[in-house]
Amino acid sequence: MIWERKGDTFTATVETVAGGVRFDLTVERASARSWDWTVWHPCKPPGLARYGSARTAQVAMMAAEVAAS
Repeated sequence: MIWERKGDTFTATVETVAGGVRFDLTVERASARSWDWTVWHPCKPPGLARYGSARTAQVAMMAAEVAAS
């Protein structure tokens, strides 16, 4: 998976075999000691999104990837 960075925000997209979007992933700094992660499908209700927090951006990215699998 390829993560792109803009400031303190990282984004990635999981695509289907046909090239459609399966999930969007976002990791962003919540505080000096915390990073929030979110995984969602752009065509599904927001209530179905998965989310959490971690102490580092790397751990948050790994958690988002696991949630998207």
